[in-house]
Amino acid sequence: MFHCFTGVKELLGEGFSICLLYGKKCQDTMYLCLECWQPLMLFCFWVGGARGTDFLFKFLVIGSAGTGKSCLLHQFIENKFKQDSNHTIGVEFGSRVVNVGGKTVKLQIWDTAGQERFRSVTRSYYRGAAGALLVYDITSRETYNALTNWLTDARTLASPNIVIILCGNKKDLDADREVTFLEASRFAQENELMFLETSALTGENVEEAFLICARTILSKIESGELDPERMGSGIQYGDASLRQLRQPRGSAAQARQQCNC
Repeated sequence: MFHCFTGVKELLGEGFSICLLYGKKCQDTMYLCLECWQPLMLFCFWVGGARGTDFLFKFLVIGSAGTGKSCLLHQFIENKFKQDSNHTIGVEFGSRVVNVGGKTVKLQIWDTAGQERFRSVTRSYYRGAAGALLVYDITSRETYNALTNWLTDARTLASPNIVIILCGNKKDLDADREVTFLEASRFAQENELMFLETSALTGENVEEAFLICARTILSKIESGELDPERMGSGIQYGDASLRQLRQPRGSAAQARQQCNC
């Protein structure tokens, strides 16, 4: 995805510009290469766009290293388990078009590295996310104890209205469980999160986790709680006609009354 991504040294700066491909105001980030110390690129967060769909939602997959984030993404995108999975370096990207409530939605998913040494890089990808999977390993108390820090980062750096679902991964290793379902359910309730236990190996609840999150975002758009037009919402229209969802009641009737044709 990134040329010389292993050479990422530090975040130089970030800002907003008009995306030349899609005409949308978006965030760009610049990186230095460790070997040549030259800027690598300005990377547009809206890569791929939402053409041919009703909406595009930007998603994050966050959590400690070793929780199976990349395997969850691979299972969702490819519908199979990723056998040889190494720790993610920086970020990985995937996308899939799904049907949600009769709407065609493209999920643009950013799988972030869980290792501390990449946090300064991965945090730059939080901004403008509409949804997130917050992942821990049910066989690792350490990854569960770190959830509060990950949650704080997501709510501070991403969209203030970000929709988050807590995923207790590796459900297939129930015999080695260190975190009970009840304990995680209580954490989710206290922090206003949705919650599922998943298995990237068997695929159990993987698709459901992404779809529940997407369905919640769509419901908030239709109710007016989320405004796709707001910069940093993590939502992009794929069809201009869907802007009617945001029209105040009675506006259509008012327009007809004003029409002389």
